[in-house]
Amino acid sequence: MTHMLSRRRFVGGSAAAAATLGLAQMTTAGALASLARIQDGPTAIDYWHRSSGNAAAEWEKLAAAFNEEMAGSVAVTAIAQGDIQELNQKIRAAASGGGLPGATMGDDYDITQYAANEIIVDIDPFLNDPENGLTAEEQADFLPNQFNRHKLTIYDDRRMAFPQGFSAFTCFWNADALQAAGFDEPPATWQEFPDHVRAVAEANPGMTGWNIGGAGDRFISVLLTHGVQWLADDGQTSNFDRPEALEIMTWWKQLGDEGLLAVIDGDDARNAFTSGTAAYFMDSSGNTADILAAAPAFTWDCGLPPQGADNPEPVTETYGPVNAIPTNDEAMQLAGWLWLKWLTTPAAMAQWVMATDYFPSRVSVAESPELTAYYEGNPYAAKLVQEVAPLARILSPSPALTQVRGQITADVVNEVLLGRLTPEDGVLKLKVEADAAIEEASA
Repeated sequence: MTHMLSRRRFVGGSAAAAATLGLAQMTTAGALASLARIQDGPTAIDYWHRSSGNAAAEWEKLAAAFNEEMAGSVAVTAIAQGDIQELNQKIRAAASGGGLPGATMGDDYDITQYAANEIIVDIDPFLNDPENGLTAEEQADFLPNQFNRHKLTIYDDRRMAFPQGFSAFTCFWNADALQAAGFDEPPATWQEFPDHVRAVAEANPGMTGWNIGGAGDRFISVLLTHGVQWLADDGQTSNFDRPEALEIMTWWKQLGDEGLLAVIDGDDARNAFTSGTAAYFMDSSGNTADILAAAPAFTWDCGLPPQGADNPEPVTETYGPVNAIPTNDEAMQLAGWLWLKWLTTPAAMAQWVMATDYFPSRVSVAESPELTAYYEGNPYAAKLVQEVAPLARILSPSPALTQVRGQITADVVNEVLLGRLTPEDGVLKLKVEADAAIEEASA
């Protein structure tokens, strides 16, 4: 992908651009000196995140451990800022009016927006700094797809975010139901999937095939497993006119008409699976812990989703947020980097993985004593770390992705399943509306 991001601003005025401080010219020595020069005591920063419940509590524990280790240099306060949308809105407001945090969580499409509007800075100068960066050996320990997740051509090859943990689009299945139909495992390809589901339903009266939790998300994820990104290589149009899109929409409609596929709320989709009324559940790999806790009265398993028959390389979608450093003064940016780097140390990352059931982004952490013991209690997660995590890729970044996936695609899929549009008319409408959204976001 060789297109460039638009510089269209989604914050008022030019406050975000004015905050840029020429990070490429900043030396580590100067930044370290500024920590002592700018403040009497440690550089205090906030870390904004969108976690809740146990995960939010874990951030506070991690921040406390970091502050103890970095006493006298950096002090971080982890602050929950609501859900994905609320966090995004608060970052944009802070960019416009001042008061950006020293570090922030962001989802992939957030990072794309922030980079286009110069709200965040390039991480490479910190990463490769001889004093405060990571060694070549440490950098090589990261899974390449996560390490380079936001080092992309659209950012002029800058690294605009840094990984920690992640999850991936995963297939969960009722192994007993498949066995009753004579299958040892799911089909390898989506082309086999409809007839496979029909056979499973016939062998298990009253059982549906696949309840989809999130029509827009799942449609684009399944398209990716055909080797087709939702966004064309030029970055200006969508790929919803590809034959694979019509193929998916067609068999979804067919299975929907047969009562074997339905779009429902994500939690309801998981509950239908764990209660034994649906043969399949496909969603985030992080669901292993919840499914284990539900203790289904049947044998279940999980793995890579089926792939398109013509897909030359197995792939699945990466989920989960990354971390970024907002534009601030030199001291705050360095402090933000030290926090993000510390979060990828083995002990901190292992602690986060055990609290969230995410995959670790470093190979050595997955093999650490802490996670080895953890995976003994969750062999499903251990399996996915080996079989699914290395194949996870992000969707092509675009400021339009949130609207295309969360609204346009979801609405069109529902209209097709309800019979208001034919599959052919559905993908045509999807193409037109998605392309318009891409054009508007790039204006």
